[in-house]
Amino acid sequence: MIDVHCHLNFEEFNQTRDEIIKESREDFKYIIDSGTSIERNVKSLELTKKYRNFVKSTFGYHPVYAGVDNKQTVNDTLQQITDNIDNIQAIGEIGLDYSIDRPQEELKRQHIVFEQLLTLATEYDMPIVLHVRDAEQHALDIVKKYTQLPDVVFHCFSGSKETALEAVDYGYYLSFATNALFSKKHKKNIKKVPLENMLTETDSPYLSPIRDENNRPIHIRKTIERIERTKNIEFDEIERITEQNAIRVFNL
Repeated sequence: MIDVHCHLNFEEFNQTRDEIIKESREDFKYIIDSGTSIERNVKSLELTKKYRNFVKSTFGYHPVYAGVDNKQTVNDTLQQITDNIDNIQAIGEIGLDYSIDRPQEELKRQHIVFEQLLTLATEYDMPIVLHVRDAEQHALDIVKKYTQLPDVVFHCFSGSKETALEAVDYGYYLSFATNALFSKKHKKNIKKVPLENMLTETDSPYLSPIRDENNRPIHIRKTIERIERTKNIEFDEIERITEQNAIRVFNL
């Protein structure tokens, strides 16, 4: 198994990180840890050095931060990603967040930074990992203009069936997380999206299938079991194909 998106760099794991990674080694080929800010990107890279050849990193700039940070922080984050481009597997998570009402100026900043990051990914031939909560179709309309991007991953995809199928038509990947256990929308998308365009994740520490507990990579098994039940495809086949997809997209 491969968890293509989690946040083991977050403080929630300070007391349990080593234990979680130890338990994950038994079943996982890789874990991809996702950065969201300058500080989190640094922590993510530290994990790749400590757990070489097992934990991999993506450097990102979460749109919630990008929309409110000052110009110097934006420039510093872009420079950090550029300086570490050979040490990471992708640029992300990046994107747009429409999950709450935000001032127009904040949304404008999100868009500006998003396009800067897409340009950067194109320049360095890097895959991107998208956070586009409640902005899936809008983000797709932007991303598909960047035709030189090697690969596009919609992290924890929660958009409509129509957006999902359009993303598939462009050859993009949709990553499904443990929230698929509880959501009818996610189950419908799993049914429609070809396995060849699927990735699996937990988004740990979020989206835990166990109440009042942080999510952890080992729960990705539950995501695969959901896909197995929904698509009527054997667990081992889902595991094999999603692993192949992840290895190709993230150059593992």
